[in-house]
Amino acid sequence: MSAPRGASMMIEGRVVHKVSNALQITFQSGPGDPLAVGVQGAGDGLGGKMAVLFGFKNGGTGRHRITYADGSVVWVRSKDSAPTVLSREDGTAIGAIERADTSTAVGATAGTLLHFVPADDPRTPELFRLRILDRMGAEFGRLDVVRTAGGWTLGQIANDLNETYIWWDRAGQPLATPILGTRLMLRRAPDATERDVLLGACVDITLGLRPYVTAMK
Repeated sequence: MSAPRGASMMIEGRVVHKVSNALQITFQSGPGDPLAVGVQGAGDGLGGKMAVLFGFKNGGTGRHRITYADGSVVWVRSKDSAPTVLSREDGTAIGAIERADTSTAVGATAGTLLHFVPADDPRTPELFRLRILDRMGAEFGRLDVVRTAGGWTLGQIANDLNETYIWWDRAGQPLATPILGTRLMLRRAPDATERDVLLGACVDITLGLRPYVTAMK
């Protein structure tokens, strides 16, 4: 059963390095405990994990894990020159994200779920900006990919969602990470599958370093 839908919402993901040197993205949809945490290469073999530990792999393809607050897990298999595959902990397929000049998430039954296309100003020194379209082609929301600390400021947030997020107005610090994080601004709360795909895309971009539109290449 799909999760209940409500008003517009924002989900912010911030990237740091773990003690193991793996990149980690923490997703929050409001103050308090995280919504979910993604970890680079958590499903990779020993060789891949050693490469991360010794700093030879600062992001990139691999089997990344998203763990939600309720303990449920989504795996993000990020690949070169192939679709990114999303699945649940028991192996149930969620779908795949096909990347080209734009990107499309396709469900396990081959139906289109979401499209990722460039915004009118897709690249600035602080951000990559993407529009998210639903399966009917209507705008579902926006995705900011934060490149520098300046991209975290409240002034960067589009105000067309008719909500104020005062609690997000905090300074971001430069991190030794390829991408500092993501900001999803959605016109409605996503259902469970949409949520998994959206967070999977954020993990694919920040931890897998996969480009979703031409401006990111």
